[in-house]
Amino acid sequence: MKDKGRMRVLMVEPTGRGGMYTYTDALCVGLCDAFANVDVTVLTTGSSKTKFPRPYNVKKHLFEITEMKANRSQLHWAVDRFWRCMGNSLKRNRFAIYDCPDVVHIQIGVPVIDQFLLKPLARRFPVVLTVHDVQPHSEYFSSKQSFLKRFFSIPHRLIVHYEGGKRQLVENWGVYADRIDVIPHGIIPMHNTLNLSDARKKLNLPLDREIVLLFGSIRANKGLSVLLKALEIVRLQNPRILLVVAGSVPRGVSFEPYSSIIERSNLSKYVRTFLWFIDDDDVDMFFAASNIVILPYLKFESQSGVLLRAYAHKKPVVVSNVGAMGELVSTDNVGLVVEPGESESLAMAIISVLHDTKKFKAHYTTELESKYSWRHIAELTMHNYEVAIKDRNLS
Repeated sequence: MKDKGRMRVLMVEPTGRGGMYTYTDALCVGLCDAFANVDVTVLTTGSSKTKFPRPYNVKKHLFEITEMKANRSQLHWAVDRFWRCMGNSLKRNRFAIYDCPDVVHIQIGVPVIDQFLLKPLARRFPVVLTVHDVQPHSEYFSSKQSFLKRFFSIPHRLIVHYEGGKRQLVENWGVYADRIDVIPHGIIPMHNTLNLSDARKKLNLPLDREIVLLFGSIRANKGLSVLLKALEIVRLQNPRILLVVAGSVPRGVSFEPYSSIIERSNLSKYVRTFLWFIDDDDVDMFFAASNIVILPYLKFESQSGVLLRAYAHKKPVVVSNVGAMGELVSTDNVGLVVEPGESESLAMAIISVLHDTKKFKAHYTTELESKYSWRHIAELTMHNYEVAIKDRNLS
């Protein structure tokens, strides 16, 4: 029987690892810490590496969404992925009926499937969707605009991380503005607090170099080619520069074009690569080992978990003026902002930030930490839930 004095939240997170699960974990901990009368259950995959003890419940009932294997055809992978996603949407709906939460909060949906399967769930429960990426990173059939428009029309409330994302949902997808709440991405909690020299020793990185970190999956929109052109300029003024590239290469993407640039431009001494999925236990080492963090994205319509992890480590940053990043960094004064695709401007910004890292580090204050604290974000999210429940009851 449901306790009328408590709120039950079902959080659906179907990846079980990486930045999305890190975000979900931090949000759920924040909800449990901020509200004694909230019970949170995270529905995730069987492969989830949840660190216990946690203040919330974990149910590992969802299928793992596998990456494409070298010995499988693209068609085989696509069919397998479709059925796993279909199964997860059905499992989510059945679990919600069994668990009977007060609100269902979805972190990731599959528009091609959930434009249909989310509707019966929304008829029974208040549904909240966090739209982490207002525009998909890549153009896939499963994320066609018509699918997205129908998908975004179903939840009772939507959450985005910045005002520009809200405007895009209204203008591009026809979502009513009064259904959308802007709630910032919080500072990612650290799991490893090594100092710079210890982190470099563990990663076998030199102690006498100035390390610039590019972290995360190596997609075309991340701007690595622009960064390598900028590196050609930076090394002439700062021969101690070392670019560390850490992250996996997604399905269908080759690192060879970047390797060619590195070889052709004689940058081998200035670049170190770690081209695999970085386990959660190791992520903080890369940030601890760096002097500054670079996000030279060409296209991006969200807030970056990588940026907020740089905030956790109090690292100066250089970012492109895309998504929420430029607005955030300019407001918080923790780095410099450049226009996307401009390698010379990027080079000058890197040189400038490395020259005066103390100036930018000084802006990492307790006030800034409070602004992006998970307790504050939990309070904003709880208000979103309360409105979603009210809206569902009125519908």
